[in-house]
Amino acid sequence: MATGEPPLADSLSHRGKSEWPKADKSPGQPQDLKKPPQPDLSPTPNPVTVDFTKFVHRDVFFQGATWSVSSGHQFKTENSPTWDTAWCYTRRTVNGVDLDLQLVDRRSPSANPQAPVSSPATFASVGLTEAQARELASKCEWLDGLRFASGDFDQLQGRPKAAAFVVQDGWDALGHDLPNIPIRDVSFQQCQNQCERDSQCLALTYNKAHSACFMKGNATILIRDDHATTSAKEVVSGNLQQSPLVFAKNTVIVGNGYSSGQTIYADCVMACATDQRCAGFNFDANKVCTLLDRTVSSSDFRGVSSGLKATN
Repeated sequence: MATGEPPLADSLSHRGKSEWPKADKSPGQPQDLKKPPQPDLSPTPNPVTVDFTKFVHRDVFFQGATWSVSSGHQFKTENSPTWDTAWCYTRRTVNGVDLDLQLVDRRSPSANPQAPVSSPATFASVGLTEAQARELASKCEWLDGLRFASGDFDQLQGRPKAAAFVVQDGWDALGHDLPNIPIRDVSFQQCQNQCERDSQCLALTYNKAHSACFMKGNATILIRDDHATTSAKEVVSGNLQQSPLVFAKNTVIVGNGYSSGQTIYADCVMACATDQRCAGFNFDANKVCTLLDRTVSSSDFRGVSSGLKATN
């Protein structure tokens, strides 16, 4: 809820014009030239005025960095008693490119403010989630002294929506892990925030037992894992299929093998999960993956990891 509160006394000044005094043009009279008035360099609490627009600037410490936020107030005329529209923005440099981040839009002094304004992708490029963008927007200062909490803002009509996530607990997503993965010692929410900020991340698996985050560039198959939680952006969530594979360690499955080759374990699981012919697989200590189209039984066998598709 907005509350009245005087704005901060930021170091601001009026922009105006200075003129030299006109000299006495009477002939024969000495001209008493006076020095032009010197600008007052001391800080004043007045906002900067440019073309009937007044700006209030403020530096805030947010998310471990200093952000300069500026609010502009447009007046219809020079003598208007109050502003007509207002907005708040900040700037950031990413890879040598300056980005304008529009935080808040106020259509009138009485209208409820709308935030955030720039697209979710723009905020993500500077490392901000939607929630963090609203929090930064709450730091803006206004000429009318109103303050807004992050929950006070309305949504901007027509603005692109942030990538929504579909969460499935107890499942691990198979897919291509992004570089420098996993991210360790993070919460599930921190893992999801990281994925939201990274345009290459389409899905993630969070290992609850080790607080580890595995961000993925794609995902198609889900395998049962009680220690995992999968979260996927809507763009890929509809393509995810839950595999009936049940896994065992130090166990070999006896049956009819139809394909065998050396690979990594994840690719062996993927090969069986995506092949309708495959009823199970064995992966031994020599990294040999054997796909089976018919299974008979299973038995203990040290060093072999196996998977069997459940029939019910």
